[in-house]
Amino acid sequence: MNKKYVGIVAVSLALSIVFGGLLGIAKKESRQIVDSHNTAVSSQNSSLEDEFWNVDLIIRGTVLGEGDTYSRDAGVPIKRKFNMQITPATIRVDKVLYGETDETEITYLQHGSTDNAIESKKMVKKSEEVLLILNRTDDGTYWSYNFDDGIWRIEDGKVKSDSQSELLNSGDGKEQQLEKFISKITKAAKNKRKAND
Repeated sequence: MNKKYVGIVAVSLALSIVFGGLLGIAKKESRQIVDSHNTAVSSQNSSLEDEFWNVDLIIRGTVLGEGDTYSRDAGVPIKRKFNMQITPATIRVDKVLYGETDETEITYLQHGSTDNAIESKKMVKKSEEVLLILNRTDDGTYWSYNFDDGIWRIEDGKVKSDSQSELLNSGDGKEQQLEKFISKITKAAKNKRKAND
């Protein structure tokens, strides 16, 4: 009877360790997916031309102002709809670097709310000079093509971003010479392709 009891306890303990480990791994992966979604979508592309397959417009512009935060359908086709907080910014189009628009001002949609200090810190600010890599929406407004990867602030002939993209960032940090960066991204956009095409 003792041997049988010890065997049952040993099997139960082993199963507990295995299931506990699997649960911990699943919880960690779930947390990583949520964390990465908040800042950017990790790219699996091997070139900037592949990365830019869905870019519609690249502009150099000046932030004229910020609108009120509102809730908008995420537009992601899943089993149930969900909304996200959006804060629009009005951008004066100083120069079109890639794509076409006749507009002198565009509405750039930023993820997040001005009431949230963390989200608000990443938003463009009035009078900032920016370089934006954009996707056009069905209603004529624009999103960054990939969260922080599409938002670049211009200061003193250089661009800076919170981008995590190895394809966009230079090897020596996140600050790059403006003209070299413009040359790199416009060349990639003009030669864009969807991976496996």
